Amino acid sequence: MKLSIALLYSLIVLFIACKDPVEPDLTSNVFFNSFESQSDTVGWVRYGGMAFVAESPPNGGKQSVQVAGGCIVPHALFQFNGPPLGGRVVLQCWGKNLAIGGAVSLYRVGNDSKRIGISVQDTVWTFKQSNKVLQCQPGDRLAMEMNSGGFVASSMLIDLLEVKKVD
Repeated sequence: MKLSIALLYSLIVLFIACKDPVEPDLTSNVFFNSFESQSDTVGWVRYGGMAFVAESPPNGGKQSVQVAGGCIVPHALFQFNGPPLGGRVVLQCWGKNLAIGGAVSLYRVGNDSKRIGISVQDTVWTFKQSNKVLQCQPGDRLAMEMNSGGFVASSMLIDLLEVKKVD
């Protein structure tokens, strides 16, 4: 009897382990990055510096990404698909100013006049969320930019970067 219960339990565990992985729920989270490994920077186009730093905000893992730059902007650019069914999204992250600050912004590719963004000015880790929402249509491609500096070089840390659907 004990052997048959153990065998049944083993088969159930094996069946559960062999199921297809659960797809992410894109109804609430369109994009998320905690910058924990080199693979987290794949696809980012860099015109400035982008490096891992062993510092992070609460619940941010072991590291964050440092973005630095000068006159040529954006310092980091990433494009990705918006919510499959469209909808309104906000941009949020944790940021820390290391020099004169910076910003993270989000817009629809081909229509950057309706940009939403976050300013990173605090010298301690601070959670930021865009005050505005970005309306996306089905099939929209989104672009995210990180800039820190301009005529004068600057630097900031970013972690737990997220584009979140709000409706």
